[in-house]
Amino acid sequence: MSLPRLPIELYDNIASHLCPSDLAALCRTHSLFCPIVQRILYQHLVLSSAHHNLSVVVTLSNNPSIARVVRTLSITVHSSAHVLRPFYSALRAALSTMSELTTLDLSLDTNVNPSWVLTPRTHHVTYPHLKTFTSSFPFDAHVTDFLERTPALERLELDTAPVSGAAPLPFLSHSAIPRLVHFMGSYQAIKVIVPGRPLESIHIHDGDLSEDEVACLAQSTGHIAVLGAITSALLVPFLKSLARHLPYLAYLRLMAPFHVSLKPSDDTFYEQVATTLTSMPQLLDFELSGMHWGSSCQANEAGRRIWQAAPISSVPDHHLEDSLDLTSDFAFVY
Repeated sequence: MSLPRLPIELYDNIASHLCPSDLAALCRTHSLFCPIVQRILYQHLVLSSAHHNLSVVVTLSNNPSIARVVRTLSITVHSSAHVLRPFYSALRAALSTMSELTTLDLSLDTNVNPSWVLTPRTHHVTYPHLKTFTSSFPFDAHVTDFLERTPALERLELDTAPVSGAAPLPFLSHSAIPRLVHFMGSYQAIKVIVPGRPLESIHIHDGDLSEDEVACLAQSTGHIAVLGAITSALLVPFLKSLARHLPYLAYLRLMAPFHVSLKPSDDTFYEQVATTLTSMPQLLDFELSGMHWGSSCQANEAGRRIWQAAPISSVPDHHLEDSLDLTSDFAFVY
């Protein structure tokens, strides 16, 4: 049987076991192997200024047929690399042809914020298979324009920097990202991202989450089970608001340094927190400013967990055995 008549699957199987140098040699032996080798070499790319392989972006921008085989792309550009604008223009052109992407991770120089690379220059591009998008970009109009073209997106992680000044929040249509279940980003962005979408996991590491924003989280069509946030609100009323609006919370991590720094001299504060936690029927783990709160393994008469009236950090070692085993640090899924 002649070489061209062999099943393409056979070539794929052979090539998948070769190292990059052998793949390059195979590609030079016969033009038949070029698309096979390109598909394997460019399917999953990890590029960075540290690895000195950013020139691959230029290759992709000049060869749309190669760019279309990319499935996962990760690019890291450190601020010390001094990457010039032509690189970002090449990245923009390359992304415009990567319609088969499933995962995109862009960690670019935050001093430049080249979020405009997400916007195609000449034609409308969609990413029907993209499920994960992680970037160092803030929540701006370029990002929302990109999100309008990612109907299968499930995980979104953006820079947590708040929208600057009095600028209005960028517009995102209600039909965009209908499958989103995980979000990490600015507390301001949740007002646009959360309502009407099936969020289950939310991490907000900037700003000051208020009870008004908690009500906004309740507009998710999914059951929010994981929440990480910073708040300066009165803790007990804030927890009551969470219990009222987010009844399916299973993992909760709050940074509330104001309350922790008070170091209450009596147990009233801790007892109030423990009582409020009991009103969250699904809650399994709670962390407040780095302190874990344990709960008993047995449920009370109302079918709810019994939370100890002090964080685990404050409990003597010989009492830890009576607390919930939290040896696996807070079970957040990123």
